[in-house]
Amino acid sequence: MKPPAISYHIFYIIGSFAAAIIALIGILYNSPLLYTTAPGLIGGLMAAIAALRFCIHKTDLAGFVATLCGFVFYQAFQANPVTQQEFVGSIQSIPIQDQAVGIFLANLTTAMLLISCRIVSNAMHHKIHRWVPDPAWVSREKIDHKIMVGFWILFTVVAIPNVLFGKVVVGSIDSIIYQRTVAADGESLGGFSTWGGALGVSIVNMTIWSTSLSVIWMYLLGSRYRSLMLILSPLVVIWTAGVGLHGSRTYLAIMGAAIVVYFMGSSKSGNKVLIYALWIVPALLVLQQITTLFRSTGLQSFDWQEVSTHMFEIRGNEGASSEIDGIQYARTELVEKHQLPNPVLGLWGGLVGRPVESLLLPVPRSLFPWKSVDNTATAYNLWFENVRLGVSTDEVFLGASPGLIGRELAKYGLFGPLTLFFWFGVALAMADWLYATGAASDFHRAYAALLIAFIAAESRDFVPLWLMPFIPGIVIFAWITRQARKSHLAGWKNSPRREARSNQLSASLP
Repeated sequence: MKPPAISYHIFYIIGSFAAAIIALIGILYNSPLLYTTAPGLIGGLMAAIAALRFCIHKTDLAGFVATLCGFVFYQAFQANPVTQQEFVGSIQSIPIQDQAVGIFLANLTTAMLLISCRIVSNAMHHKIHRWVPDPAWVSREKIDHKIMVGFWILFTVVAIPNVLFGKVVVGSIDSIIYQRTVAADGESLGGFSTWGGALGVSIVNMTIWSTSLSVIWMYLLGSRYRSLMLILSPLVVIWTAGVGLHGSRTYLAIMGAAIVVYFMGSSKSGNKVLIYALWIVPALLVLQQITTLFRSTGLQSFDWQEVSTHMFEIRGNEGASSEIDGIQYARTELVEKHQLPNPVLGLWGGLVGRPVESLLLPVPRSLFPWKSVDNTATAYNLWFENVRLGVSTDEVFLGASPGLIGRELAKYGLFGPLTLFFWFGVALAMADWLYATGAASDFHRAYAALLIAFIAAESRDFVPLWLMPFIPGIVIFAWITRQARKSHLAGWKNSPRREARSNQLSASLP
């Protein structure tokens, strides 16, 4: 049992380094062609090759995800002829050293993801092996009833906020129609209105777990519980859509990644996957543009003409711009002012504090007041508003992103990026092993889909919030993996075959 051969990974890593060097030269010589179009062509070609290998030949999930994230989040926006001039203009006021470092790191994203995956996969081979079950251990006959128990528990938990605050489905529908305006005027728009306080908000936040619920529901559609899943599908779909279509482009990436890995990665899809792609990709593009254009006003202002006019002004993937901004912030506000976090404490925080912080997110602060408070996002947003936008204010009014590296430097110091890519490597290596071991196994693909959706959510900007949607699903699949392994080992210890082998070895001893 081992992941696919790494020959293509070497090709992708070299291509990513080449794109980064070409982009760096383009910045230094002020050639937009070199730092926008050329890296985009390289990244786009690698992503296309990896996508075809995954979708048609059902191989190399890690290469597919790494190249896709590197291209979509970091290269597509500046390489897109429609948005290229906007990107070029946006970085002109930024010091050349920050442009150079930022553009190099942005185009190196694919390489960093794959190198992290390979290092973790090789170094933690035995640990990963323990958490990747043999497909025979998790056949549908053995585990579907356990998955069903997990589904009911999660269904009940997600139903609680929808029933208490969302009037079962009204809140989800309002979230789709009114987008981000629901948060500002929840009472009059009939959205999720809480009784106030941290506890009420935390209960509402459990709606986010519909992400895990929908993946488990997709798995159960192929089980003997299919009829029941079809009956419950309106609730599952509307609850998930209420979260995924409320104006968040990240959620579209999450659900798109999960659907692609689970359904299009199946051997049953065969070459039909290209036919599916012909409508799935345009549908995701249209949804993303609708989310971008009407997120602040809601679908009541929907206009097809505006959608068609701005169809190719694809937003939400300006990772290179964010990376450059984050590097400038780290240099001017942290390094030069000696405010960079202690590297030793940052190393500990990135490796240990990061997962603890993420796992504590669902716990209301009123019940656990010792939860850490992260002020780095507020500090960065104020800097972005005052320096980048030139607006004198002490109030945060937008969610600006400092990019992957910038946020890590601000939160954990010099070793922050290393701890970041360690956790990326763990998730990507685990998903790669799951898929390589059981591409034909629905359990393995569903588990891998959750991990890949997490990677897609975090690839532009790693924040704890985007682990929260996947916590229950990962817990359920990990628990079933552990139970399957224990059951297999217990069966092996008591098997006649093991006893015969033991007797044979005993007889061969002097």
